[in-house]
Amino acid sequence: MPPSKSRIDAKQATASAVPTLLVGKHHTEASALHGSYYQGPLMRWSNFRRAVESNFNNEKWSRRVLKHAQALDEEVVELGDEHGLQGRFQQSFGTTLGHIFKFQGVEIKFADFKSLESSYHGIPDVIMKGNGNDLKVVGELKSPWVKEHQLSAFYHDEQLLRRAIAQPVEYMMDLRCKYGFISTYNETIFLRQEYINGEWVIDYSPVIEGSTSYVKSDPANILEPPFVSAKQCFLYMARIASIDGPVQNPTQKSLWIIRH
Repeated sequence: MPPSKSRIDAKQATASAVPTLLVGKHHTEASALHGSYYQGPLMRWSNFRRAVESNFNNEKWSRRVLKHAQALDEEVVELGDEHGLQGRFQQSFGTTLGHIFKFQGVEIKFADFKSLESSYHGIPDVIMKGNGNDLKVVGELKSPWVKEHQLSAFYHDEQLLRRAIAQPVEYMMDLRCKYGFISTYNETIFLRQEYINGEWVIDYSPVIEGSTSYVKSDPANILEPPFVSAKQCFLYMARIASIDGPVQNPTQKSLWIIRH
């Protein structure tokens, strides 16, 4: 008898966690953080998780079935380096959310940077672009098994955080991209550059865990934010990025990014 299948729609898929990575016994061990440091204005992204939840609740959800859930959701590809991680990220986030974006009418998709045909000298690990081949979000991936890449470990240490986000922030500056992120697949920090009170700043989100499924907020406890999934966060980013164009940040890069 074939295994039973349950129908998963776009809303359920968005609220769910991503599959756990299967990391091989042998893998890369060196830190891949670049020797750069972000020294510009830095602020926490105010009410990020509540904004993600609000966007999720305000979606007019398609009733179409996204997939039939079965054991195929379990990871069977063993990883050993960042190239493998990029493949699993695009499978679990890019492919799944790409279908969700189509169902929900969000005109954006995950892509490889080279698909832009840009002459930019750098190569971000992953991007999100509009249907007009315009860059919307730029992302950087780091292997989660390397200790120096643990985003939650240095989230409250501003010096380490500034080092970690320097590379995606530099991409955001160079490419005039308002939104970005750094992710290990297991953990993600979302970034935004915006003009506040006469200066350009970088906002950063809480660390969002890939293993987290959505738990709605309690109306009786306004101080406690909801638990949101990483896919909910990417849907939120897609919604706001799809309607924003390039930023015109005139800040000299040397005032934001320094090399060690």
